Amino acid sequence: MKITVLGCGAAPGVPSIAHGWGKCDPAEPRNRRLRTSVLVEAGETAILVDTGPDLREQLLAAGVRRLDGILYTHGHADHTHGIDDVREINRTMKAPIPIWGMAATLNGLMHRFDYAFQGYDDITAPGTAIYHPWLVPHVIPVPHPLPLTVGTVLVTPFLQEHGWEKSLGFRFGDFAYSTDVTALDDVAFGILEGVKVWIVGCLTEQRHTTHADVSKVLQWVERVQPERTIFTHMGAGLDYRTLKTALPSGIEPGYDGMSVEI
Repeated sequence: MKITVLGCGAAPGVPSIAHGWGKCDPAEPRNRRLRTSVLVEAGETAILVDTGPDLREQLLAAGVRRLDGILYTHGHADHTHGIDDVREINRTMKAPIPIWGMAATLNGLMHRFDYAFQGYDDITAPGTAIYHPWLVPHVIPVPHPLPLTVGTVLVTPFLQEHGWEKSLGFRFGDFAYSTDVTALDDVAFGILEGVKVWIVGCLTEQRHTTHADVSKVLQWVERVQPERTIFTHMGAGLDYRTLKTALPSGIEPGYDGMSVEI
């Protein structure tokens, strides 16, 4: 299995329009962060998690031309508003793409991007062009998500607290992905047990209402005991080199384009 970090930045990205580079050294290329997303590849299966506003740039950088499915952690704009660029993948595949998410997430997408769910009667008809995304929604039930299969990969979703809302984490074999999370229950920790690589959201050094901070993530890691932990969804207050030097062995900040083989 190969995991590619397509983006590891918080909602404004790094640098941000309002706050620039913050504490991040602009001379360190790993501090330049697109919005958070990850690509999971296993054999011939390719799975995208979230479609943030930087999706076009991310798919080009990773050379993605086909997808077996898209998983949504939740419906916030920084995780969904690149959805229109999925039509380029529809064009290369000449086929629809299944997507999975909580009902609230999918309902929000179908309200904001209704055209992406209209489908096509016959794309083989002369003159027919794929001019909008072609997505087929599948609901992940909550509060008790059920495992699902995307391509040849078994995916186990788990519910997360995201401040006053919910988000989904996902386990793919020995890899797990948790972004936009403030709390995990015993069910989630049970699903995470034995995971080798865990990519987990860490926004800041200070306590935050809707995202985990460094101290909280370190507490989680102590319980989960993964072989390797990688931070994602990082704000401009977390400099790559400073964080990498300060973190314990086996825990590190991610960066855009980072790839991990399991």
